[in-house]
Amino acid sequence: MLDNLVFSLNAIAPIFLLVLLGYAIKRRGHLDEYTYKKINTIVFKFAMPVMLFRDVLGANLREAMDLTLIVYMLVTTFLAFFGAWIFAILITKDRRKIGAFVQGSFRGNFVFIGLPLIRNIMGGELPARALVVTAFIVPTYNILSVVILTIYSGEKQSLLKTTKETVLNIVKNPLIWGIFLGVGANLINLELPIAIAQTFAPLSQMAMPIMLLCIGATLDFTKLKSTIKNALLVSFYKLVLVPLVFLSIAIYMGFPSDSIVVLYVMYAAPTAIASYTMAAMMNSDEELASNIVVLTSLLSAITFTIGIYILRVMEII
Repeated sequence: MLDNLVFSLNAIAPIFLLVLLGYAIKRRGHLDEYTYKKINTIVFKFAMPVMLFRDVLGANLREAMDLTLIVYMLVTTFLAFFGAWIFAILITKDRRKIGAFVQGSFRGNFVFIGLPLIRNIMGGELPARALVVTAFIVPTYNILSVVILTIYSGEKQSLLKTTKETVLNIVKNPLIWGIFLGVGANLINLELPIAIAQTFAPLSQMAMPIMLLCIGATLDFTKLKSTIKNALLVSFYKLVLVPLVFLSIAIYMGFPSDSIVVLYVMYAAPTAIASYTMAAMMNSDEELASNIVVLTSLLSAITFTIGIYILRVMEII
């Protein structure tokens, strides 16, 4: 029992200690908003795509392309989206809050929190299936977010126009390019020149630690009290209810352990920071969106530890 708890803590602690360190660095005045946004941009546009490219290049794509996993992941994401929509309508009549509530309930930080956590759980290896899920889940999150935020925006917006802009942003997303270029390189068995490989290695290794520090720097606990009730409801839905329901079904269906890990982390990841940015851009309740990010990030350290411990006790991972 103690070994399982230690395993869970060892998987979680490095991720959230780096997030807390980023928060502490900002609080001490060593990292201002302008600086960490610039660093975040560099990591997002260069280091992260290189990391994903290298991981896909070295992956077994035949094993990774699990159609059942992809379909299950997409179907359950849509179910979580519509479930959150119904839930939001039942608890609030404020249209701007509904958009922020729904987006915060289904859109997880799978890439920047989820992938490093999966790597830790799997003993330093990132399953190729996690990269395949990334290629599908990032566009899905963006498109569904546009739909709900446009419908419940405080201003009249064109869903078609906003969706077109979102699709264009997805096409230009460096993470998607990193994955698909990696797929192409993998299929032709590309061997990188030594100079390129030795350049890519440290660039990809710096991606996760710096991104986690930047996530910590974005956290702001000062306004948490103002929307605490709704933020707590979203946190319960996002971190407990969705993983409990959909992962139980996945286990019953007999998914292999690496797929279970990927699905669990995808469901239980804290709300993506991008949800706050999109809520602000589309005139949703940006304060609620911000507080959802903060609270789910804080509570996920606890829920992840418990969830991984349970999966470990059940001998699923």
